[in-house]
Order: sequence, then C-alpha cells, then structure tokens
Amino acid sequence: MHGLVNRSIEYFARQTHGDAVWTAAATAAGVDPRGVELMCEQDDSTARRLLHEIAARVGCSPPELAGDIGAWVAQRSAIRRLLRFAGRDFASFVTTLDELRGRARLVLRDLELPAISVAPLPRGWKLTPACDEAWLHALAGVLHAMADDYGVLAVIEIRGESILVDVPVVDFNEGRPFSISDPSVGAA
Repeated sequence: MHGLVNRSIEYFARQTHGDAVWTAAATAAGVDPRGVELMCEQDDSTARRLLHEIAARVGCSPPELAGDIGAWVAQRSAIRRLLRFAGRDFASFVTTLDELRGRARLVLRDLELPAISVAPLPRGWKLTPACDEAWLHALAGVLHAMADDYGVLAVIEIRGESILVDVPVVDFNEGRPFSISDPSVGAA
C-alpha cells in the first residue's frame, strides 16, 4: 500500500482527534508516532492496524472510521479539485469512477486504487469496487462528501460488496462553488 494512504489516516487522526490519539494508536499499531513515511510502499496490514487502533480510541468501528476518513479526504482542497475534474455534476462524477484508478496513477504512478465497476440503476448507480471492507467504506465516505459538494441529496448504502447510490433529489441545494480556472474557489 502506498504511504499516502497511511499518511492520510495519520493526518485525519491528528486533525480530527488530536495528536494524543494518533500517538497512542500509532504506538499500539507498531508505527512510528512521529509520522508515516509518505513516498514508500507499506504493508497493507499497517492501514488495518491503524484503523483498528484509532477506532478503538475514538469509539467507533474501523469501517465507520474508514468512511469518515473517505469523506475527510474528499474535502481536502487538492483531492477535491481532482475529484471535481471528473464531472460537472454528481452523475458525471459517479459514472466516471471506473476511470479513477487510471487518473490517480497519472498523479502518483505507484498508487494502487481499487478498480470500480459502475452500473446504472433507475435512480442512481451500483458501484462494485474490487477491494476490502475498509476501502469500500472509504469510497462510501467520498461519495457522501461529493454528493454534498455537488448539492445532491443522495442515499448511499453499502450492501454486501457493493455501494448503492440512490439520488432522489438532484438539486437539493446549491452545493459548494467550484471553478476549474480558479483553485481558490471553494477551497477547504
């Protein structure tokens, strides 16, 4: 797993729950509490251990924590911009998620995101990512954040190994401002 994934877990824990939670969780997970090495490949079990240890300290399950991290990551300015480039509206964004893996590799060649298959439903989509439970919940968190960002009312449900996205109201609110030409518009 790319160090960026574990660094995201670290920054989320520090910014959302404080350095003390990070330090205790990292130590228990066998990770250097001073910080995760960013640009090196790390064992997949490291992320699982970190999620487990942080979740235990903040009173939620590791899948819930992964969903929160996904929503948090999607609102970081640089990531949000990359995600918003996928489409003018939420429908365009979701229907191009099958391209996300390739787009991510354009930015970081050695970042391995799971492949995502997207199938239409009457009022939304069924997403089936080739991933484990933590990635599934993180993707659901990203979808929640991006639905809000686009101003869409979306009901996002994990069912088995898939995510069902139901969109009962497309124009629920204005959404956050976004401009391709001006990165400061809507910056978090």
